[in-house]
Amino acid sequence: MTSATQTLRASAFALVATVLMACQGETIAQTVDESRYQAVNKEMTVTTGDKIEVAELFWFGCGHCFALEPGIKKWKQDGIPENAEFKKIPAIFSARWEFHAQAFYTMQALGVPEEAYDGFFRKLHVERKQINNMSQLVDFLAAYDKNEDAVKSAFNSFDVDSKMRAAKKITRDSGARGVPAIVVDGKYLTNQQLSGSTDGMFDVINQLVSKAAAER
Repeated sequence: MTSATQTLRASAFALVATVLMACQGETIAQTVDESRYQAVNKEMTVTTGDKIEVAELFWFGCGHCFALEPGIKKWKQDGIPENAEFKKIPAIFSARWEFHAQAFYTMQALGVPEEAYDGFFRKLHVERKQINNMSQLVDFLAAYDKNEDAVKSAFNSFDVDSKMRAAKKITRDSGARGVPAIVVDGKYLTNQQLSGSTDGMFDVINQLVSKAAAER
């Protein structure tokens, strides 16, 4: 086989592969019911590298977010696509939501175990206790061996402030009108209302992950 023939054949294979990928992307796009998701207001930069980012906008004070937690955990364990990565982002729709968002990023900065986030939800929605000020946050995190100085230092840190600014922008750019809401790859938003049910939402998320991967 001559070099020219090899080059021609390689070019033909590349063209076929490109066409197949384009067709695959179109097919995936057609399988996602457009009434079950929407484009975000402004496309966002993702932070998960080669993985498709699946971000949940939530608020600790939201009963629907608390009720969704078991479904999120089950999906992360059994249903999340291999090419996706999940993250939580505290939505900030008003000043009332800011403290819980800052508490979330403070816990991240302190490296508390995931059970602390579950505990925060339980404190609000099961025990009916409030965590709305520094004293209450310090008391809560004492159970995870975090002292007052550490909590205050993290709460007021540059890192937490930067994440708060980013969370406010993401909340605006997402176009979400409430929580919980799911943003896939910084491009598409869905929720239980758009999807019709909780199980339906996870189906749509998985379809949007495939759609976003085909579009990259």
